[in-house]
Amino acid sequence: MQQHISIIGSGFCGTALTIQLLRHAKGPLHVQLINRSGRLARGLAYGTRSSSHLLNVPAGRMSLFPDRPDDFLLYAQSRLPESRTGDFLPRSLYGDYLEHRLAEAIADKSPAVSFEHVEAQVIDSVVTHDKVALELQDGRTLEATQAVIATGNFAPAIPAPLAGIAADPRFIRDPWLPGVLDPIDRNARILLVGTGLTMLDVALSLQDHGHQSPLLAVSRRALLPQPHRTNLESPTLPSVPESLLDRTTMRHLLSDIRAFVDAAQRDGYDWRDVVAALRPATPSLWQRLACSERRRFLRHLQPYWEVHRHRAAPNIAKRIEAMLLHNLLTVKAGRLSVAKVSDEALLLNVKMRGKQQPCRLEVDYVINCTGPCSDLSKLDEPLLNRLHARSEVQRDAEGLGLEATEDYRLLAKDQAAHERLFLLSPMLRARYWEATAVPELRQHAARLAEQLLKQGQAN
Repeated sequence: MQQHISIIGSGFCGTALTIQLLRHAKGPLHVQLINRSGRLARGLAYGTRSSSHLLNVPAGRMSLFPDRPDDFLLYAQSRLPESRTGDFLPRSLYGDYLEHRLAEAIADKSPAVSFEHVEAQVIDSVVTHDKVALELQDGRTLEATQAVIATGNFAPAIPAPLAGIAADPRFIRDPWLPGVLDPIDRNARILLVGTGLTMLDVALSLQDHGHQSPLLAVSRRALLPQPHRTNLESPTLPSVPESLLDRTTMRHLLSDIRAFVDAAQRDGYDWRDVVAALRPATPSLWQRLACSERRRFLRHLQPYWEVHRHRAAPNIAKRIEAMLLHNLLTVKAGRLSVAKVSDEALLLNVKMRGKQQPCRLEVDYVINCTGPCSDLSKLDEPLLNRLHARSEVQRDAEGLGLEATEDYRLLAKDQAAHERLFLLSPMLRARYWEATAVPELRQHAARLAEQLLKQGQAN
């Protein structure tokens, strides 16, 4: 029986897995890459064509392949000869790279391996003892021996206080939809909800489109992403103390990390080196924490971790600093309480930090910059929603993604591991916490490809 692997999603995860399968499979194998629309190998992150949208990881660490660390840099240098290891290059160039490597893998695959692209939306999956049947929105059914849910980042959730304006066209839930910012008048009053990397992208996109009215960004803590350093080669990293790796409470872990930063800085390291050194250890640290400790981290410390871990490219940080300096962007700490619609404006009550009474805002647009959502309870995704309704997948207790085993098998609510249904996406955060950036996801893609091919050989 020919092995048939269906991969649902063609962003980074789906593309990386497809390439790994095509590179290493001897056959017989049929690889089917399914995406609902658009070009392959783009996804949310790399579909942008804006020159202001840069990678948040230096070029030297963005290779598709764990065993070829310079692969993206070499590709970039073929297009931009002056590119260096520490450069933060356009995301659109990275999309070109993924497309190019996918085309190469398709052309160079073994004669016993076939590839198919299906443009459709998968709305349901029925798993039996010998196959997976994928139901498509157009009424067709596809059958596979294994299926991988490789969907990327989903649209931001609607913050509860904004429910009253959610149906109004002046509320932009997903700023990544193509052309969604184009109709905005350059003098429109705009509130940006959220102050992370998405907000930086939106603010710069509006500036690129000639927006002139000052922008207001609000979040509970008004934290902005820290900047990366400029054009460094890969730095040496300090060694993580063994005692830190044994911690099981956030109080002790936070204390040890602070001590680690202090000691590393005394030895001449930068705090960014400490964050980088912790990355390989983060999954095991996360798995050692009890649910109560994970919730404590998410409630109190996550925003501070995020702005230090997910940093802005140096040029992006400089542009945002200039916007702040010239009052083109204001960032404030506050909590939204009520949002209403009127004919003339969107009306919001915001309790600003340090103020006794909420202030009233009247704006022409509210743009949701809270970042991708991975909480299944807040997603409108037919495939995942139907699997969850039948208890065939399990949302994790913290709402970070889906529960899966170490070998990427999705877990049902009775803790049974699927034999034919796998997960490769940022929803692996539920297990690993670190599962959103290329350096981690490429490792997962390579491991899953090896496992799937071994499973096919065993059958």
